[in-house]
Amino acid sequence: MNGKLKVTAAVVLLAAMVFSACTKEEQPQFTGEGTQEPEYQAHLDAVSPSAYRNVQGLNLEPGTYISIIGKEESSAYSKELNKGVMQAAEDLNTLLGYTGSDRIKVVYNGAAKSEDIGEQVNILDEELSRYPDVLGIASVDEDACTVQLDLATSNGIPIIAFDSGNVHPGILCTVKTDNADAARTGAYKLADEIGGAGQVLLLVNDSESESSRERTESFLQEMSENHPDIEVVETIYLDDLAKYKRRIVEEKARELEAGGVEDGTGQDGMTENGARPDGVGQGGAAGNEAGQNNAAGNASGQDNAVDNARETSGSVTDGTRPGEAAANLEGQENEGTPATSDAAGMTDEEKTAMVNAMSDEDVYAYYLEKYPDLKGMFGTSFSATQAGLKALRRAERLENVSLMGFDAGKEQLEALKNGEIKGLVVQNPFGMGYAAVVAAARTILDQGNEAQVDTGYTWVTQENMEDAAIKRMLYE
Repeated sequence: MNGKLKVTAAVVLLAAMVFSACTKEEQPQFTGEGTQEPEYQAHLDAVSPSAYRNVQGLNLEPGTYISIIGKEESSAYSKELNKGVMQAAEDLNTLLGYTGSDRIKVVYNGAAKSEDIGEQVNILDEELSRYPDVLGIASVDEDACTVQLDLATSNGIPIIAFDSGNVHPGILCTVKTDNADAARTGAYKLADEIGGAGQVLLLVNDSESESSRERTESFLQEMSENHPDIEVVETIYLDDLAKYKRRIVEEKARELEAGGVEDGTGQDGMTENGARPDGVGQGGAAGNEAGQNNAAGNASGQDNAVDNARETSGSVTDGTRPGEAAANLEGQENEGTPATSDAAGMTDEEKTAMVNAMSDEDVYAYYLEKYPDLKGMFGTSFSATQAGLKALRRAERLENVSLMGFDAGKEQLEALKNGEIKGLVVQNPFGMGYAAVVAAARTILDQGNEAQVDTGYTWVTQENMEDAAIKRMLYE
């Protein structure tokens, strides 16, 4: 009897060993667990809910095609986002053991020029013609691409959004930074930095995307509600600079009419405190009237602009005829009217020539000189923060104007290290890209998605940027 029991136990043990060996061979190599964490784990740990931190349970069919379309592809931010997308794809294929033509295909595309909506639409058209299993898009304009997204929905292609939302009803999930919270943090950090009082200038990346709108509204609200002694004197949208140039020219013309100096009454047509030149985006910053008190400053090189405009009114610097350039300025007051003189003695063609002679840098220089007592500046994106950094360097105002903004990148981290930038809201583009692929896969598998996935952000300063936990979240 004992002998039989020993034989039986030996057989059971052998069978268990064989079964274990077979199971081990079939077990995926990537489990998302283990004692050794991947170097990118900190980026995933910042993502919430936790279901979007790994690819477990995403048993996609071989050859599944996931199309991810970003705003652009050349910035440090977009490159980091693309890394997250590609890492998620690699983890999926490792988990599922797919090779060759069976591999999950994940493709990232973005415009060559920063946030070019026309190119993004073209990329979207091309990707839809390939009939991906799911589409992820970071919309340059939250209201754009309606035709294409309608087409995707009608063809059974599910859509998720990332980085910036879209108002299309077919969006099943949005993976992004909590923009309102991040901008609010930036606002009160800047308020603390300048001692809770003074004038602040806000630079906004664009006037079309959801992310820009959310950040702008939150920043202005924080300042208005909790820092009454801080005045947001201007909100400048980087995609509307042509309109600001026109307004500057009109203001200069009135200065000439008034004898070279504004009277501070605010009758110059400029819109303060969060308003775009066309009146959109009115903010609730405190002290609406005070912004006009320093209107006498002149932008660099503008003192002789009227004379120069009159000399060159028949041939502007970019080769565009003055009448054509005037017609291209959206919102221009005198569009299509004959070249008549106004009270300042300038014709419309002379004004148009003056507008065309101005560079984007002249706009920033004008407002920096208009507000000589400016205490702070905040950029709501990498591009906006970079524009502020360059403008303050050129004006040699970095010692008395505190600059803060969004995102990392080599140049911004160097400026933070040397004290030119006082603080940065650093997003988590790697985690965002990774979570976007997870959300896309969950959509294909009908596993359900959260309406919004928060990918987190980190507040970085000169003092904490060398901390190990912070360094893991930075990118160049």
